[in-house]
Amino acid sequence: MQGDGAEPPSEAQREAAGKLADAGEAIADLMREAAASVEPRLTPPGLKVMSVVSDSPGRTLTAVAAAVGLSLPRASRVCTALESAGLLLRRPAATDRREIGLEVSPGGRALLERFRAKRRERMAAVLRRMPEEERCALVAALGELAFAVAAVGSEGG
Repeated sequence: MQGDGAEPPSEAQREAAGKLADAGEAIADLMREAAASVEPRLTPPGLKVMSVVSDSPGRTLTAVAAAVGLSLPRASRVCTALESAGLLLRRPAATDRREIGLEVSPGGRALLERFRAKRRERMAAVLRRMPEEERCALVAALGELAFAVAAVGSEGG
């Protein structure tokens, strides 16, 4: 936060940031558990690639690598492994037949649906353990949190 021209965070902001970081790590662990419970198992980069390609079919390997933050050689290895597992397809790109676009195979879509269902199930279990008032406040705050995360991400800091 410092170095961006803003005031240093207050003690309350530092405490909130620590709690948010702890919650984020707990949620990340929960998501890893959800991913591990779905067969075939995917690595975190594999799952990220599958999600990006599912959201934007036809993206090139270069675009997918950039979107998931992998080097081109690493992204290529991940995509090759996914293709070998029958989860990803390579097809000539619609805009330029010399380029290859990536698509999630029907089996890959089924895997993503199982993972997303397991993820929702795990998060629903967490939310059921929260008092209703706090759960409602959390849901209301999540939209603002997503907006703030996107703003910080677009700042590059």
